[in-house]
Amino acid sequence: MKPVSNQDSKGRSRVRDRELIAFLDLRIAALVSSDPEPRPPCVRCAGTSIVIDGYRPRLGGYRLPVYRCSACGKKYTRLQGTPLDGRLLGHIERFVPLLPQPLNCTEAGHLLGKLPVHVSELVKTFRGWLLELDPAGKWEARVRLGGRRAEVRPTSLAVAETGAAEDLTLTRRLTSEYDDLYVKGGPAPRCAYCDSRNTYEMAPHPSRRLSAFECRTCHRVFNRRTGTPFSKTYMISARRFRPLIRYLSLPLPYAQVADIFETDETHIRMWRDKFARWADQLEPDGNLSARVQLGTTPTRDTPCLFCGRTGTARRNGQRVWHCIGCGRLFSMRRALVERTGRLEIIGAEVEDPDDGIAPELDFDGPVNRDAACPGRRGG
Repeated sequence: MKPVSNQDSKGRSRVRDRELIAFLDLRIAALVSSDPEPRPPCVRCAGTSIVIDGYRPRLGGYRLPVYRCSACGKKYTRLQGTPLDGRLLGHIERFVPLLPQPLNCTEAGHLLGKLPVHVSELVKTFRGWLLELDPAGKWEARVRLGGRRAEVRPTSLAVAETGAAEDLTLTRRLTSEYDDLYVKGGPAPRCAYCDSRNTYEMAPHPSRRLSAFECRTCHRVFNRRTGTPFSKTYMISARRFRPLIRYLSLPLPYAQVADIFETDETHIRMWRDKFARWADQLEPDGNLSARVQLGTTPTRDTPCLFCGRTGTARRNGQRVWHCIGCGRLFSMRRALVERTGRLEIIGAEVEDPDDGIAPELDFDGPVNRDAACPGRRGG
């Protein structure tokens, strides 16, 4: 067998674990060798009286010796019972270098021309074979391709955010106060500039989307948003980000919520800060703003969703986190559902973005119930 290439077509280094590649090189070379000796025992009856029964060409250009058991008549090759007994043999020189790489099954599938589910099964098969070759698990533990989802014995991943639910006190208070900013009619509020009660509502005008008021004391014009973080906010944005109030109390990353609202993280961060400042205006003691949890970051006990390691999150720049264990972006995405009118985190979000299903978001009301929230970007 030709040595497995450690570089891609552009000569860039791809393999980090050369020892694992060398170990597999030796085992695979022995399996595909055209030398018929030593003769393996029968795969059916474990007999040792074996005769050579010719050669068989296989995918990849290999010429494999065929054996026949004198006791039971079974014909077989060395590949039977191994991951190479199939069409993978023709792709083995591309597949093996990917095993130590921290790629998910979708990324590997694009490189190999296979579906992600097929890549996952191949990785599991290779992991099982490595455990047969080395029951101690030294080599199997060094396989990174596919992450936790391609492990032979995957363990459940516990995250501290599981069970966190929407703070209905915060949601109801902010929603009620927010809607009051846009109400039409009713008594005139205090002056936003001098706090005088001597105010009145001005006559409607086509250029004004909100009710306007004038103060008879300082003669200044204002509306109910004047003096709040939402002053001069476009009405379309005010309507679009009203549902964000429900997510403020959840320990979610900006990237996940940005995907839900189909916008940029910067907008979610900006509106989160607007609501937090407004909460401090409503309750200057900070009790209300302390309930805002949106924009959480990893701690020492937060596991990487891809490799499962804890304590490996490192900040790369101001906003991006990566895992020093597997080299991938460190994700804080969590699976989210709505139960009895309350959003709740039920565990870690799926790592593979192709497995996330985005719910339709009604900007005038709550998200779809029992729908998992999407995940596309790392965050």
